[in-house]
Amino acid sequence: MQPRATASRSPAQPLATTLRELGFSEYEAKSYAALAARQPATAYEIAKVTGLPRANVYGALRNLEAKGAVQPVTEHPVRYVPVDPEQFFRRLQRNTAGLCEDVVRAVKRDTKAEESAYVWLYRGANDVRDKFTELIEGARDHVWIKAPAALIEPYRDALVKAACRGVTIRIVAFGENLAALRAHRGIKVFPHEGDGQPHGAADFLLTATFDSHGTMIVTHTDKVVGSYARDQSIIYVIETLLLHEIYFAEIYAALGPQLEARFGKRLDKLRRKYRPAGRERPVMDGE
Repeated sequence: MQPRATASRSPAQPLATTLRELGFSEYEAKSYAALAARQPATAYEIAKVTGLPRANVYGALRNLEAKGAVQPVTEHPVRYVPVDPEQFFRRLQRNTAGLCEDVVRAVKRDTKAEESAYVWLYRGANDVRDKFTELIEGARDHVWIKAPAALIEPYRDALVKAACRGVTIRIVAFGENLAALRAHRGIKVFPHEGDGQPHGAADFLLTATFDSHGTMIVTHTDKVVGSYARDQSIIYVIETLLLHEIYFAEIYAALGPQLEARFGKRLDKLRRKYRPAGRERPVMDGE
């Protein structure tokens, strides 16, 4: 029989807290921490030092033994000591790392098909610009954009690089200096509704799709907020709208005088007939 330890002190709280973070129960963590400071020790001695119910300490020590964290060294009474902590915790580290890798792979596998159900929000000009640039750089087939020229200008270099690697760039733009956006033969710019003039909240919006796999809408008001989605239904609707913007720009370029004679300058007759009052207000207010 080994001599009974006479030292007595409270368990180190930082150690017990760390053990809890490693997955130990409260009773296991406090019992182990007490045993580390007072070994060998019986369940009764640990209960006395920690103030824990004796029955709970007995259960905690049995669990710790089953985990391989402690081992008995005497029988009558049963006294415990920690297993070599380097051996035990190194093994725990390896097992935990392996389990974490398994979880990462499983979560990625199980959630990949569902990621289209979410809309990611990017707040602030820097975060929005970084994400939008990332999407341009990741495009392999096409990038379609509708926005004021001033909001597209910061991405011109990224768009040129995309066009150089064969990405088709189509832009429906309005505002000043649309010609500056035509910086590569692979970039096609369509003046909005034939004349490149903004209407309503269009001054504040940048709308784009990327390879028919993602779409981003950015609101530039007092706060810059970008919404990114991969839902195929949303992408289909937005790409259809952008295509119709392109169709209309071509139609207006060919038949502008006839359209204005029938529907008014900038199609004002149609706008008054069908456009709800204040339709753009929620966007402009950032609601």
